[in-house]
Amino acid sequence: MKKLSLLLVLALMLFSFAGCSKGEEPAVAGEAKTLTGTAKGFGGDVTVTVTVNGDDITKVEAVGDSETQGIGSNAIEQLPELIAEADSTEVDAITGATVTSNAIKEAVNNALAEK
Repeated sequence: MKKLSLLLVLALMLFSFAGCSKGEEPAVAGEAKTLTGTAKGFGGDVTVTVTVNGDDITKVEAVGDSETQGIGSNAIEQLPELIAEADSTEVDAITGATVTSNAIKEAVNNALAEK
């Protein structure tokens, strides 16, 4: 009788754990994906290509041909590497290029929302 009760309790626990699962499979390391996002910058659209491996941001590339040379272009050159290093868009904007920096971060977030 004790064994039957123990088996019943274990079965109920198993079903309760299954009921708590989210139903989506977690990202698996080793599965690199390339995502694209766009946001409005100072001079026009800024487009980013984000490479992720599981939940890790491994590479970010930004293109904003209409951004101001020497200002917005600085953000396009510098910010993607900072985002990849931080594995997050929670990084400081590039001084003097706040609008372009925010556009890059927004575009990365838009790309990540596709996952």
